[in-house]
Amino acid sequence: MVKKIVVLYFLSICILAGCTDNSNGESSNNTEPSDNNKASIKKESEQNDSLSGNEKIKLTDLRDSEFVPLQNDNDKGEYKIQDLELDNAGVIIFAPLYLEKSKEVTIEFQLQANSSPSRMTIGIIKDYSPDSNDLKYEIEQIYSESIDDKLKVTYTSPEDSSYSICILGTMAAPVVVKNGKIIQH
Repeated sequence: MVKKIVVLYFLSICILAGCTDNSNGESSNNTEPSDNNKASIKKESEQNDSLSGNEKIKLTDLRDSEFVPLQNDNDKGEYKIQDLELDNAGVIIFAPLYLEKSKEVTIEFQLQANSSPSRMTIGIIKDYSPDSNDLKYEIEQIYSESIDDKLKVTYTSPEDSSYSICILGTMAAPVVVKNGKIIQH
């Protein structure tokens, strides 16, 4: 019972943090929803991750995590994402991709949910290793909004490093992520 209360409290904070205005000028997020309910976001390069202003979530605060390897279907840097179910307070972590400074990676997918709209949170883990026993990884939240059915998010790397994109379960009911892909630019 206490664990459920802690998870609900954590999710309430995540939802409230996603609704607040980040007007401190330390980072720039541009969201451009289109007519078919796609959204895109660009995270501008920062000199220091601590100056990003984006909320960081400890991986240990989430109930379930699922690591998903990426398979390159072509030589264009596109990785198809298998259809996945995401539960509340869960996280799907995709295999790390190496990005040079100012290079971009994009995740796009369709969402199948029983209720509409659903809040989706996308994050980045720097230097993640699924084989590591280090549980101190932090997920930097780069997008958190309500969407109806499609999402497209682009992340620009602030420095040369490995980055894992993740989808966090911040919605009330389980959802299915379908027809997804990750594109390394």
